[in-house]
Amino acid sequence: MATTTVGRTPKIRNSAMLGAAVTTAAALAVGLATSAVLPDANAVTYNAVTTGPLFGIANVLGVDTITVPDVPGLGSITVNFAFTNPDPRNLYDQINAFPFGSYLNYTAARQPGGTLGAAILGGSGRGAYEAGQAYEALLSSAAGNTPSGYTPLTAAGKVTAGGQPCDSGATCQQGTNQTNLALALVNNPGTPNGGLYARFSPILNLFGIDGVTSPGASASSTGIALNTAEVGLAQGYGAMADFPVTLNPFAVINSLFASVLPTYLAGGGTLQGDGTTEIGTKVGLLVLNGISSTSYSTFAPNDLPLLEPLRLPARVLNAAFNALGVPITVPTLLADALQPAAEILVNIGYTDVQTPSEGGTYNRTYDQSGTYTPYLSVNPLTPAEWAQVPGDVVGALINGFLPGLAGAARSVPATSARTSAAAAVAATATSPRVRGAALRQAATRSSAAPALKPSAAARSATRAGSKTARVSH
Repeated sequence: MATTTVGRTPKIRNSAMLGAAVTTAAALAVGLATSAVLPDANAVTYNAVTTGPLFGIANVLGVDTITVPDVPGLGSITVNFAFTNPDPRNLYDQINAFPFGSYLNYTAARQPGGTLGAAILGGSGRGAYEAGQAYEALLSSAAGNTPSGYTPLTAAGKVTAGGQPCDSGATCQQGTNQTNLALALVNNPGTPNGGLYARFSPILNLFGIDGVTSPGASASSTGIALNTAEVGLAQGYGAMADFPVTLNPFAVINSLFASVLPTYLAGGGTLQGDGTTEIGTKVGLLVLNGISSTSYSTFAPNDLPLLEPLRLPARVLNAAFNALGVPITVPTLLADALQPAAEILVNIGYTDVQTPSEGGTYNRTYDQSGTYTPYLSVNPLTPAEWAQVPGDVVGALINGFLPGLAGAARSVPATSARTSAAAAVAATATSPRVRGAALRQAATRSSAAPALKPSAAARSATRAGSKTARVSH
């Protein structure tokens, strides 16, 4: 068994730890919520059932325990990972095997080690979708409709105020066995907007398969209750959970490259959508008050997967130089110059693209993951916006390769009035990503902006409603 202490050991391979980090974050949020009630606790331990490729890599590397030290009010939080196969029935049984603690106000919560109890289920890739299937089976069983082939959840009987079994008496009431499920789904193909299965769910439906994972929900029946905080984390542009909605070849190829060359993530990025504070708050509300919720976050990369073949040789050389202590950094000038234009061509394949008519620079907002959007069901751009794209791409190319000659670019009809600020912006940018965004903004700035249209989110909402839980609460 290997134990990783966050902040005290050398950094483990990012791809292997990504899913583990999400599950740890869920446990951390659970622990922080617990500290508000039990400020004198010294440590909290949670067990997590995990499945899927990323968790499998962590398991092969021997990472089956992660400890987060020095949490205020707790001392430390330990998460024990139990990696298993992705069969939904197996995952269901693993969660159902977590024991219940003593009764408090006639309710017993599952206690896999935490003082207030929370069952943690984490999955990645196809395993994330299967974990979602296990969750939906738990939800159905809690509502009194256990799917065929699954073991029904155990209902509590009548208990006294002290938690003792009873048949009658002034304090004898129906008890409840409550499961608070923290569900961490990494690169889930069932993500409503972006998930590969969800994109093609209308086709899968013909074969009796629902490709969309239900959002976090609550369900109950006599003696049983289930509450869920679902946390989804997608790899930006990845084919499994961030697949484009249109036939745009640049977006589709970019997404495929993200799966083949995940090294583009080495360029760093930012967490978009729900932030860690919001996720922690929602998971805390699950543990403290049994409030269900859904969070969607995407790791938005600095570098496009489409350009990774141009960057990869430099990454390898720079890693070798760094290992040898050689003070040399190989630049990626061609990829950096192409990225502003490439981002325009790629991002227009997604529903959350913000075009110049919306005040954007063909950037993405990453705020529509929860809106069910099948493949080819929407066109993110209006005809007028499509007509503007070629000129903006040319402007981005000119500014990418010749930022110092932005003034000369004004003579190009397609980009007139769009490059006036490029030289000044490019000169102040300090990184390829910042410079790329600045150049893209300069290329799309126009003296006569088109009429504003409804936002991408509004357009998506009118064409496809969010999928609701398939269980009546």
